[in-house]
Amino acid sequence: MSLLRRPGFLVLWSTGALYGTQRWLEVLAVALYAFDQTGSPLVVASMMFARMVPMVLFGSLLGTLADRLDRRRLLLFGFSALVVIAATLAVLALTDHIRLWMLAIAVFCTGIVFSADLTVRRTLLGESAGVAQMGRALALDSATSNATRMLGPLAGGAVYEWLGLTGVYIMASVMYVAILILFSRYRSRTASKPTDSASFLNSVKDAFAYVRHEPNIKATLSITVIINVWAFPVATMVPVIGRETLELTPSWVGFLASAEGAGSCIGALLLSWRVSARHYVRAYVVGSVMFLVAIFCFSWMSALWSAWPVLFIGGLGIAGFAAMQPTLILAFADPAYRSRVMGLLTVCIGTGPIGILHVGLLAEWLGPTNAVMVMSAEGILAIAWAVSHWPTLRRAGV
Repeated sequence: MSLLRRPGFLVLWSTGALYGTQRWLEVLAVALYAFDQTGSPLVVASMMFARMVPMVLFGSLLGTLADRLDRRRLLLFGFSALVVIAATLAVLALTDHIRLWMLAIAVFCTGIVFSADLTVRRTLLGESAGVAQMGRALALDSATSNATRMLGPLAGGAVYEWLGLTGVYIMASVMYVAILILFSRYRSRTASKPTDSASFLNSVKDAFAYVRHEPNIKATLSITVIINVWAFPVATMVPVIGRETLELTPSWVGFLASAEGAGSCIGALLLSWRVSARHYVRAYVVGSVMFLVAIFCFSWMSALWSAWPVLFIGGLGIAGFAAMQPTLILAFADPAYRSRVMGLLTVCIGTGPIGILHVGLLAEWLGPTNAVMVMSAEGILAIAWAVSHWPTLRRAGV
């Protein structure tokens, strides 16, 4: 593929592949550990809340920083921090001194790095591909990200079952060192800009002011908020449903959790092969609806053999959302505002903690399967409102 021959693209793409695999491995392992320790769906959801809330707190600021500082150094610092965090947790787990509150602090810190990855690395990836191939480049990155959502849980369930939390974080330490070495080969072509506190804050305000007058971007961000509040938080209940309702071992929970990633991977590969600008919006909206309908159906499943295919179909749908989300933002935004608007996208993705707490509280009150059913039904209604409100979402392409 010609994309892989572009300067820097292969390093950025490979970095995302390794980082995504390790991230999803940890997400499942931490969820299993939290549920095994407490038996509480709310505690499981709270761990994901801690991982996601940095997007709200720091997403826009990271987008502005990415416009004003050396993006390569920003990510190198983040990946170096992950090495330190993983090694510390490995030692704490090995010596049996680890506690849930320590994990919560750690996943909060890793969430900051994830926010930087979404804001900085994907912007660099899109720019390295050029406008003509931006859609395919981000669809390929989305396909890879979705593959990591399949491989990460598969590995996470097995590693947690056989090696425990200690094995999970020893593996994390090794993986983050490999990621740091790989990304250090990337050479940024973006010059850093001088900054001061006043101009920095003005840049953040300018991003909000710019988007306020861009209905296409506001429409795109509205779907992002809906999916992150009402759809993605359901993933926090998959380990709970797997352990409590389906009575699966950690390895089989990992297999169940991999279904969505498997479907998303295949869907994104199809998009990277066939997608064109005239279909960007349709793929975004239809994929979002397809995912919400699938997780509504998942709430009625009572066996692994029926639950896995439903999540797989949902993954096919979410591929359109995941690939087109950054593509539409970068296509609609003025080049001078791209990093800052991507920072706002990260903030919108960061609304997920609201949904995570919502599904956690519903699960404590109604049970995990009923919580999934209620969440997905609310999301379908919200999508219907957005499509009726924003004309952009009723057209096919950009």
